[in-house]
Order: sequence, then structure tokens, then C-alpha cells
Amino acid sequence: MDNKCFIAGLPNAGKTTFLAALMNLISADNYDSKLKLHRIENVQYLANLSEKWVNMEPLERTFQTNEHKDITINLELPNKETVDLYLPDLSGETFQKIYAVHEIPEELANYIIEADTFLFFVNVKNVKELGLISEHFRDQNNEESINTKPLTRDPKEHDPLQIQIIQLLRIFLHLRKNKKIKIGFMFSAWDLMKSNCSEMKPEQFLNERMNMLSQYCNSNPQYIEYYTWGISAQGGELEQKDSLLDKEYPYQRILVESNDDYIGNDLTLPLYLLIGD
Repeated sequence: MDNKCFIAGLPNAGKTTFLAALMNLISADNYDSKLKLHRIENVQYLANLSEKWVNMEPLERTFQTNEHKDITINLELPNKETVDLYLPDLSGETFQKIYAVHEIPEELANYIIEADTFLFFVNVKNVKELGLISEHFRDQNNEESINTKPLTRDPKEHDPLQIQIIQLLRIFLHLRKNKKIKIGFMFSAWDLMKSNCSEMKPEQFLNERMNMLSQYCNSNPQYIEYYTWGISAQGGELEQKDSLLDKEYPYQRILVESNDDYIGNDLTLPLYLLIGD
């Protein structure tokens, strides 16, 4: 069976690192992940990503000039059935451009229209709590008193992350003629969150740190069915390379946390739950 999974996220959200770690995990014979590799297309690109990930080398960021739109992975489910996953690796700048100009290439629009499931990546380091309107104007007035030059607003840089994500979801729904979206919010760099707030769960993070996005999703259950996970595909910062490379197996660096007390290494679990057995 086919399952077109569309991966989305703004710049530095962790999409490419996820694909690199996923490739290593599903290929590992010594780890019993929910989904296992059966067949793959565009193998060279993913193999190169995986090799760099294993050695903790910096991964090349995906820009609009080096996007890979034809990634297909055939995975085996626990019941031995197989599923084709279509996982286009698109740049965060592509999604920011959609937000800023409200224009989308036809090919990309078709990916969104035909998708069965969505993974939307959010780097927890990029999440800033929204302040009060009064605080915004106070800060703005302070800036204007120091700098008399006219302020130029760039939506991609100045609009809050939550606003951009909500608007992208609205665009997705519009393209799909309000056909329901089944989406998994993947909070990347989750190891940083756990080191600062060990009791935090992904759903709690959404409700408390991204409350506007939470309200939007919960106010539209007829259009949005969502799930949340905390993930760290790399396992830590590149500065921690020596200690992370000491792991017996590379996949032991991966951190995945659900809301039902699962904490482990299985990066395929969100995909498996979204697809359904």
C-alpha cells in the first residue's frame, strides 16, 4: 500500500537530520524498530546522509537549489505488509516563501493535496513565547527612540513562528479543500528540553510554549487530527561529538518521547502510529 507522508518545517527544524537518522535505524539488523527497510529509491542521497550522521559530520542544509523531491522508502510493517512512504526533503526556505508571498509551485501543491499524513518539524530552540501586546509596543518604542531609520518588516524574519505555522496549515487545508489533515508535530532538539525541564511532555510543550498553535488545532478537530512527539535525531550538539560517538551503536543517540511514557530510540514509531497498522 502507498502512504504519502509530507514533511514540512521552517528553516533549521531538523527535517534532514531526521531522514539521515531514520535511514540508519531502519537499516540496522540489531534494532527491532516498528518499521524496517524493505526497498528504497534515491538510495545514494540517503546513504550519504546516513554516513555523515553516523560520523556526526555536519549535514548540508537543504536549500531550494538542492531539494530532493523523489524520495520513496518501502517499509515493512510488523504484520509483514509493506508500505511505500514518499518523503520529499524540501528546504525550510520553501515553506517560508509560501508563507510570505502566498504562492506555491504546482508540483508542491500536488504533494500536499495527495498526502495521507504530515510530519511538521519544529525546533524547540526556535520557539519563543509570545509576549503581551503592551510589551511589544514598549519594545518597539524603545527601538524607535534609538534608531530613527524606518523599520522594514520582513514577514519571514519578524512574524512569530506560531503565526507562520498556523498560516501554513491554513494554506494546506485550502489546497486540500478542507480535507482533514492527519499530522504529527515533531519537536526536534528534544534533548535540550529534557535537560532543562525533564518532566515536560510533548503535548505539554505544545500547550504551554505554543499555546496559539495548540488553540488553533484544538478548535478545528473536524479539519486537524494531530499528535505530538519529542525527538532528538542527532542526540546532542556537534560539540558533544566525542561522547556521543562512544555509544556502541549510532541509533542509541536517538531520543524519542511520546505522551504515553515511551522514551526510547525508535524513530519509526511516529510514522508507524500515523500510518496505522
